[in-house]
Amino acid sequence: MLKKVSTMTVLVSCCVILIGLGLLAYIGFYNRYWGDDWCYNRDFKNLGAIGAIKTYFFSGEEASRGYSTNRYSLTLLSGLFYIPDIFGTQIIALLIIVLWLGGLLWIGLNLSKISERTPKAVGSLGVVFLLYYVLYLAPDRFEILYWRSGVHYSFTIIMGIYIIGLITHQMGRVEPDKLASYLVAPLAFVAGGLSETGCAFLVSMIVLLLAAAWIGRRKKVDWALKSYPTILIAFIFLLASMLVLIVSPSNSRYDNMAVKSTSMLVVPFKSFEFALNFIVDSLKSLPLPHVILIVFFVSLSILSAFLDSTKRVITFNELGFSLLVVTIITFLLISAVQAPSVKFYSSYPEPRAQSLSRFMMLSGLAVIAWMIGQAVLNKYRIQWLLLVALIGIGLGTVYTARLITVNYTELAGYAYRAKLWDQRDRDIKLAKAQGEETVEVIAIDTHDIDVQDIMRSKDMNGNWVSNCGSDYYGLVAIKAIAH
Repeated sequence: MLKKVSTMTVLVSCCVILIGLGLLAYIGFYNRYWGDDWCYNRDFKNLGAIGAIKTYFFSGEEASRGYSTNRYSLTLLSGLFYIPDIFGTQIIALLIIVLWLGGLLWIGLNLSKISERTPKAVGSLGVVFLLYYVLYLAPDRFEILYWRSGVHYSFTIIMGIYIIGLITHQMGRVEPDKLASYLVAPLAFVAGGLSETGCAFLVSMIVLLLAAAWIGRRKKVDWALKSYPTILIAFIFLLASMLVLIVSPSNSRYDNMAVKSTSMLVVPFKSFEFALNFIVDSLKSLPLPHVILIVFFVSLSILSAFLDSTKRVITFNELGFSLLVVTIITFLLISAVQAPSVKFYSSYPEPRAQSLSRFMMLSGLAVIAWMIGQAVLNKYRIQWLLLVALIGIGLGTVYTARLITVNYTELAGYAYRAKLWDQRDRDIKLAKAQGEETVEVIAIDTHDIDVQDIMRSKDMNGNWVSNCGSDYYGLVAIKAIAH
């Protein structure tokens, strides 16, 4: 009876959270071109694919006028979504969620093969719960999920997940898979080229994993022997991507910016400070969601022990060491996210870049909560703990359902924005057909979803996004004016 109730609880909770992810994906179908999208559209339409790629070599003032930057993989990503026109932009959120979810499930499957412990249903529920909270609590969900030129931060995480997927795939095999080593090389090189922040994050992640595998290899540990070559290849190609970002001619655009850089000697200390501030601010500003996540994963850990009688519980000595290791790794990776902005701008990363920090923080908390749940099993009887676990999962599910209703209230704002955009697109094309070269359009500032139309400018040619939009439509100028 208890097992049936537990299974039903897992299924109901999973369905509720999948509905939340489905709603986020559905909202994405109201995506339209925004901001930098116009510049990439202009490049691909007027210059073609090869010409757009060549803009990587632009420098100085030319590189500051809305052309592609040193983030060479962002140009590739934007080009792929440009091919199917608006539909490519509409399916971005769906694609991100499916790829992200699929990658996490793949890693979970690989790890379950290695450990032969966690039931697949429980692991799947943990994955969908974590993904929903990462997206819901993202510092700028609009930009990492719905804005075509901002989703490279999401794809940094996704590609990083698939790199880890290939590595854990090697760990669980009897013999290493050569194909996995071949695939990890281009994947790592493309992933590193999405942004300086993402590259620093991925390099740091692989360095930590490489160090662990190197130690394990010296001790003849099976997983390290199998995965070390693949980790090393990923490390080499991530370093290559970092070098390409550093030597990019378009970096000369920084010479035209009034920014203050930070000495390399100071960067680590400021990065640690900013990482700590991010963690403290997250816990202070969003206490309840973090508590819910911790309670949910502690409960899920206990439930997994009930459903899997062969599961080995963790001792308190093991718990202390494991908590220390996970905390240090999480903090170091959050610090790595801060480093590029500290170096180049002496400031915190933009909110969309801090989504990497949010992902690491929530993932670290989930792992810590899981280990706590395993340690608690040593002290109390599983029958009593099971009741507590079911209540904890139920509370987490109810709270998540409440968050989903908040997402639903945002749907009208996205739909309204799409309606205004479609009307403006028709007006511009009609004006162009009538021979007009300068067009005024209504600015689309949808404050209810906190999205401002950055095409809006003070004068007809005073904004580079307006210039890119004008070139894309074949006009002299477009001016977005207030209502």
